[in-house]
Amino acid sequence: MIANNHYLMGKFDEAIKIAEEIMDIAEQARLYSVVREEGEYIANLYKQAKEEHKYIVIRDDFESLEKEFYKLVGKGNIEEAHDLVQTFKQYHERNIDLNSFSNVKEFLLRDSKIWNEFITREQNLIRQLEPLEIQFNSYVSTNNLSLAGETLEQAKALLKKLTNSNILKMWETSEILYLELRKRYVLNEIIEKDLKEVSKLTENYEFEKAKRILDSKIEFLEKEDLSEYNKDIEAKMIYILDAESKYLKLEDELKALEVLIKDNITQNRFKQAIDNISQIIKISRFIGKTKNIERFDEYINLLEKKIKLGAEAEKIANKVKKLNFQAIGALKTEEYDNSLLIFKEIIELIKTKKSQ
Repeated sequence: MIANNHYLMGKFDEAIKIAEEIMDIAEQARLYSVVREEGEYIANLYKQAKEEHKYIVIRDDFESLEKEFYKLVGKGNIEEAHDLVQTFKQYHERNIDLNSFSNVKEFLLRDSKIWNEFITREQNLIRQLEPLEIQFNSYVSTNNLSLAGETLEQAKALLKKLTNSNILKMWETSEILYLELRKRYVLNEIIEKDLKEVSKLTENYEFEKAKRILDSKIEFLEKEDLSEYNKDIEAKMIYILDAESKYLKLEDELKALEVLIKDNITQNRFKQAIDNISQIIKISRFIGKTKNIERFDEYINLLEKKIKLGAEAEKIANKVKKLNFQAIGALKTEEYDNSLLIFKEIIELIKTKKSQ
């Protein structure tokens, strides 16, 4: 009766203990038929206990699975949730028909529905991404980075909803490629802009500014390990140094000409001075020294006035000499009135010369 009560309550271990005690007593009393019955009874209890153990294990595993499944689904981790269900099925289906449990059967149907909806959604997203992939690769291959960037943004909007790791990894690689190309494109624009600025500064003879720009760019490129721009930078630096060298030689020539001009003026060689000043103006115009041009233009005007005045003075002096010769001749022939008129004319000429 005690053993039966334990059996009815599902306490198979307790029922087996009581049955074993019965067998011991029956053996002592040599009641072998009882021993045989209890042996069969115990064997049946073991079978029942084993089946009950299976049910308990499945129940506990299922409760744990169901809780974790909905937690993952809530986070959108459908693949991971489905994998858990598949692992549960593979482990327990070898020992028992899971469809015999109504709650498990219902749960498996729910998983199948969620999984099918997920696969459909993934396939739709992949189909939408395929033409974008073709467009993106085409734009990148033709270096049309603007449209490639727009296409990438369209793809990223879809990728946020996708969980396919292979597709995500492929687009991640594509984005890295795009960003690298974009970086190079921007850098090319910066380098090109800087080189144009350097050329402009060099043409304006601002060599130090030009060299500072190149030096900073060389330092940046070395830090970024971008050696492919070295040739362009080095060529531009040679261009600056060559231009600077020519400029300095012309400046030295200007200084030498200024010294020569002072010597010309000291010796009243005004025409030579003007020729040398014209050379200074020509060089100054070539190297952009506009102040020199203005200053020496005024200098030429002054010298030309001096030359003109000198010529006029020489002309008056020659005329005075000629008139003086005539006046003396008139005195010798006692033409005093005529001589007086000539001397008056000479006096007027001398006054004119002095006023100049």
